[in-house]
Amino acid sequence: MGSDALLTLGGAGRFAPTPTGHLHLGNARTALLAWLSARQLGLRNILRVEDLDPRAIPDGCLEGQYRDLDWLGLVYDECPRIGGPAGPYRQSERFALYDEVLAQLDSMGLLYPCWCSRREIQLATRAPHASDEGPVYPGTCRPSHPQPLGDLNQLPVKRDRRPALRLNARAAMERLGQSEVVFTDLIAGPQRYDMVSSLGDFVVRRVDGVASYQVACSCDDVSMGCSLVLRGADLLPSTARQWLLLRLLELPIPRYAHTGLVMNHDGQRLAKRDGAIALGQLRDRGVSASTVVAYLAELSGLPATSNLDDLTNAFKMSTLSAGDVCLRDDLDT
Repeated sequence: MGSDALLTLGGAGRFAPTPTGHLHLGNARTALLAWLSARQLGLRNILRVEDLDPRAIPDGCLEGQYRDLDWLGLVYDECPRIGGPAGPYRQSERFALYDEVLAQLDSMGLLYPCWCSRREIQLATRAPHASDEGPVYPGTCRPSHPQPLGDLNQLPVKRDRRPALRLNARAAMERLGQSEVVFTDLIAGPQRYDMVSSLGDFVVRRVDGVASYQVACSCDDVSMGCSLVLRGADLLPSTARQWLLLRLLELPIPRYAHTGLVMNHDGQRLAKRDGAIALGQLRDRGVSASTVVAYLAELSGLPATSNLDDLTNAFKMSTLSAGDVCLRDDLDT
């Protein structure tokens, strides 16, 4: 049975950008593929804004992302602008939900406060092995006997430092009776992670008291009915963490699909911080939205057309690759 047949109708797909910079071609490709996959499967299309730190959002950035998605023709069934039954659709408005989830994890005795700074962790590890979130935490603050903390808002301050909260990965896996996180990605195929040695005790609440990306994303996907999550392959390790959280909470786990990233002409990953060309810049140069959509479709192995109906009909998850793709010729009008 092919991966396309493993998906059932119902539920939702989503695109969930962080509005800290303008959308570039890599973001646009992910948005397009996520939108097409949901539409082809008869799922609701959701736009969620992952703004856990609203203070970090530049003025006008969110509105610019809305404008870019409108320009591409990606219309969403549910989003912050129009609302919907699963709202609110901005993470900055969902903190109460995350606090409930953290309290539930604490009741299992799986959380502990951590006062270590990033520099202290780096100095303590001195190891070449690191996860996508930095060095695997060495367990400096991990208690020898895990137990519930109680009031998570009354944790002690040490060295004038408020603690983050970490999930005890070993205790979590023991609770599930498993040694590894194992799942099959619809694009990248079978995945296997030793949580303790390769990813370690990850942060579930930041020092500022806000839930981590892993908690917010996993909870939002479930509460919004996202049965399919298509995103970049760089987030595969995050999927292992989110899979673990959802299993612990006894919540349904979406089907995941991780596609390769878009690389520039030099073979480097497109990144906002490195000045990747934004969609707004292409628009200002006179490049049409239809040119961009057709270009991204062809780059993804789909017909080189901007007709979203035709692309929806042609879309097949099984034809997408987990390997990175490189930009070809420069876009023109």
